[in-house]
Amino acid sequence: MNMGWKILLVLVVATKALACDTPVFRYAIERWEADPYRLMVFTDGELTDTQKEVVEGFKKYENYGYQQPPLLVTQTDVSAVTNLSKTVWSNISSNRAAPAVALLYPREIDDAVVWVDDLTTNALNRIVMSPARLETANRLLGGDAAVWVMFLGDDPEENQRAREALDETLRKIEADTTYNEDFLEKVANEGGEAPELKFSVLEVDRKDPREAVFKAIYSNLSTDAAENTGPVILPIFGQGRAVIIMMKEFVEEEYIESIAEFLTGPCSCEVKGLNPGFDVLIPVDWIEGITEEYVFDAALPPLTSPSAALIPGPEADDETENTESRLFIVVLGVVLFVVLGSVGITSWFMVRKNKQR
Repeated sequence: MNMGWKILLVLVVATKALACDTPVFRYAIERWEADPYRLMVFTDGELTDTQKEVVEGFKKYENYGYQQPPLLVTQTDVSAVTNLSKTVWSNISSNRAAPAVALLYPREIDDAVVWVDDLTTNALNRIVMSPARLETANRLLGGDAAVWVMFLGDDPEENQRAREALDETLRKIEADTTYNEDFLEKVANEGGEAPELKFSVLEVDRKDPREAVFKAIYSNLSTDAAENTGPVILPIFGQGRAVIIMMKEFVEEEYIESIAEFLTGPCSCEVKGLNPGFDVLIPVDWIEGITEEYVFDAALPPLTSPSAALIPGPEADDETENTESRLFIVVLGVVLFVVLGSVGITSWFMVRKNKQR
């Protein structure tokens, strides 16, 4: 079994060993704020009025949302680039003239560039939102435990097999899953009802230009994902957090059930960055959109630490395999430590980068 999946399965065991009562998918949407993406605006002299309006359009998202903005914007003239902006500009300037914008992942993931564009209104609309991202947000705020976003592959029959595997397994999970008793008791004491467990699948045409940035977010994390011609599935929960990138032989009942068990089980660790996954840029007002609360404790500040995608695919090189093996041992040690009565959890850094620079 791929090491990334071993880590995820061990995390499921850890969820059972040490847990708050609230299911992960509910805790995530109420408490785990998305890490902000970064936008670099490169200029070359004075901007036009229209270009200034575009910059202001991006900057609006610096103050949008709850506590933590979804987007951080910096503006630099190409004659004065330094440090990271210098590196980014040197990488994109060979085929892009200023004024231009570069979208970077959150610091918790990587300093890699997700998307490069001209400084135009179209670029603003492309980068900050897309139909699939908006629909994902609407479904999550509507109560879905997760939206399984499926970027369709080239082969219709392969797409159909993947869709059938998702539909059959998810319907079974919805029917068979029961929330933990402590959570149900707390909900009853609050005079409420437990949330209905429902999953949905959202099919996306990977060739749709409106979804180009969404596709770039996952494909730039992995060469395997970028080159894969079959369906690619992102199980997205919380405030736009993708658990993992699923493709090829991993679109099977065993792995779908493992992810669903993690999402519906009690939250093992309240620190978002110590859980698997990576954040997708979906800048909506998540907190204002929540109509019912199921986390019965004081509001916590957004706590983060490094995290990234677990990406199943072909065998990695020796260095990556050794790193993942060490990660697996560390996580397994955490589980054993908890089972023996520990009151803490050892932090671990779940990173697997399969990216060609």
